[in-house]
Amino acid sequence: MLTCIFLARFIMPANFTPLIAMAVFMPFVTDNKSLQLLLPVSLLLITDLLLGFYGTAMLFVYGTMILIGFLSRFLHKDNVKRLMVNSLLSVVLWHAIVNFGVYISGLGNVSLAQTYLLAIPFDLRLLTSTLLFSVMFYGIRHLVKESTYLSNKSTS
Repeated sequence: MLTCIFLARFIMPANFTPLIAMAVFMPFVTDNKSLQLLLPVSLLLITDLLLGFYGTAMLFVYGTMILIGFLSRFLHKDNVKRLMVNSLLSVVLWHAIVNFGVYISGLGNVSLAQTYLLAIPFDLRLLTSTLLFSVMFYGIRHLVKESTYLSNKSTS
């Protein structure tokens, strides 16, 4: 899973990434609160080291990823409906915070409202990928749990 997420930053179109889905999904994977926060941010940092850094907006990107990690931990319930709500909320937070950071970083004479409007196509891709990868992660987890249950049941 980690390799796929790492590689996705290089082969997928811009803003079509599993990173936010991963941050939202981490409470399903582990109870380790440090790992829930650090793993998505670490993958982002490693790939940014290879892809290049992008100025002041990075602070808003990393801060938002950490906020999404905290939010996911706080709002976590073990069902797909809550996962989808958390995914949607995370992308809305991303849109509001990161694009404010882009505005602060300076786009010439573009207003904050224009910055948010210009970001919509990119963030729609982010929303689509986040929802898609969240459902995919949930489905894979469900299949693994189901197969484990069935194999345990057949051996007893």
